[in-house]
Amino acid sequence: MKQDNKISAADLYAASLELEIKKAELKFEILKNAGSCISKKKDVLYDFILQNEKRYSIRLMTEVLGASRYWYHKWKKNPLNETKRRKILMHQEITRLFFAFERRYGSERIAVELRHAGHKISSKTVRNYMRELGLSARGKKELTGVRIRS
Repeated sequence: MKQDNKISAADLYAASLELEIKKAELKFEILKNAGSCISKKKDVLYDFILQNEKRYSIRLMTEVLGASRYWYHKWKKNPLNETKRRKILMHQEITRLFFAFERRYGSERIAVELRHAGHKISSKTVRNYMRELGLSARGKKELTGVRIRS
């Protein structure tokens, strides 16, 4: 007797369901691993995708995480553009000045110092950068000591 190598419709359906289950488990695993990156900026998300390219497909990760494959590949070609470099430099300068003035200078005074150093930056931008860095100036010291009575 000759055996037919035909697969029944039920077997095809079962195989397709197994593939869907594997894909769903993979999506869950991606979400579980990327949990801390989801609410952050796109750079953090793209960095996660870059680190996990060998484990998962880029197509699946971008689909699950809601990122654009086009922008991911564009970011991958040049992850540090001029704006990001300038922002990193400003973060370093702001931090340096903040601690050089013993945590007393706020965004206004640091912006003035940066302008004197030749950087073109507004105090609002300095305030935003300081917020990102978690820096806030200490308040004025209260005068304590001897009171003069008349």
